[in-house]
Amino acid sequence: EAADPQLMGYLGDLQAGAGTSSAYQYLEGQDLSDQNVLRQMRDREEIRRAPELDRGTVDALAEVFDFVFADQAIPMQMKVVIGRLQIPVLKAAMIDRDFFLSADHPARKLVDTLASASIAWVPEKGEDDPLYVRIESTVKRVLNEFEDDLALFSELLLEFSEFLFETEQQAQQQIEPAATQERDKESLDAALAHADEVVHARISALPATLPLAPFLTPFLTTQWREVIAHAWLDAETRPGHWEAALATMDLLVWSTQPKTHSDERKKLVGVLPDLVRSINAGLDSINWTGDERATFTRRLIATHMLAIRMNQPAPEDSKAAALEASASQEAIDALDQRRAGKLAGQVDQYDAMAQSLARGTWFDVVQDDSSSHRCRLSWVSPMRTRLLFTNRDGFDAFVRSEREVAAMLREGRLGMIDQVPIVSRAIDKLMAGGAEPEVA
Repeated sequence: EAADPQLMGYLGDLQAGAGTSSAYQYLEGQDLSDQNVLRQMRDREEIRRAPELDRGTVDALAEVFDFVFADQAIPMQMKVVIGRLQIPVLKAAMIDRDFFLSADHPARKLVDTLASASIAWVPEKGEDDPLYVRIESTVKRVLNEFEDDLALFSELLLEFSEFLFETEQQAQQQIEPAATQERDKESLDAALAHADEVVHARISALPATLPLAPFLTPFLTTQWREVIAHAWLDAETRPGHWEAALATMDLLVWSTQPKTHSDERKKLVGVLPDLVRSINAGLDSINWTGDERATFTRRLIATHMLAIRMNQPAPEDSKAAALEASASQEAIDALDQRRAGKLAGQVDQYDAMAQSLARGTWFDVVQDDSSSHRCRLSWVSPMRTRLLFTNRDGFDAFVRSEREVAAMLREGRLGMIDQVPIVSRAIDKLMAGGAEPEVA
């Protein structure tokens, strides 16, 4: 049904004066309910004598803009700027009655896009900020150029979307170095977890008659764990490196076990030069230096010399043996805790929420001093162990794991901003017969 011509003429006059009206200037502490001109104009004679369908459109759209003004995520200044679209959007909704039925309605899409983009602006940026300027200029073009051709909304939406894409590309250039660094850390963490399983399997497979030398346990679960983790990462670029690191570990374990037969001692003498070179190459690759390495090397040499010269195990220094046994057990406990930590904890709704978060989602973060700032999820690592948050421009980055994000959500320190387009949310409430929102 075509809109009433007299009503459209009246709305055209209102639109012509909207660009300069002081009612559209935000003042600190202002009641934003004053900005809903659709609600205020319902008692005007021009509206009261309009056809019932047009009056209903005015009422419904007034509800929609109530939700715009009530949305806590949209900054106050932006609410006022977007609110200036009320009259032209009303005209568009009367020209094409699908406004409330289709999310693809040109005017509706523009309102949704501007409202969604506005949450990235913070008052500290000022009104000279490119995002503020672009939103305001888009609104002004609607006020100045729209008459009855809905193609203008589509044209402005395209231009605004291109602006958002360009700013996103600029932000990605800032994000990429941090993302690359976190991606490398994630890969190393995965490699270390894999190394834990390998070391655990090797130690568990040793026969009770030939247990692991206690002084080797901390070394295998710490330094050599790191060596084989890096070898696993380099498996494609350095063929055979991974297998060699495992073979060195196996040979090291064998070399420290008692040698009661002469042929075993001869074999040990033969393999020691290559074994020592392989161990040193591995330790050099992880930059393990200093007194700890020197102490370990002396202990290893002493063990090898005793194995070569004696046909029976040497009597142990009870005090040193006790210290080594204690350190060995601590290393095993740490290994078991790392392996168990991957499965620890109960999964609740906040864990599920963290697992489903998508790049581009916006949040309010509460600081320790109770202040808050706005950020978005700008990057998620391939294995989702790292989530990178930044501001709109890709700065002020911080990284959290999924478990840490779940904890922040659970404790109320991270509040997710509703991602559903605002017009759809308003219409859903309207159709459900919800109470009118309290305008912020």
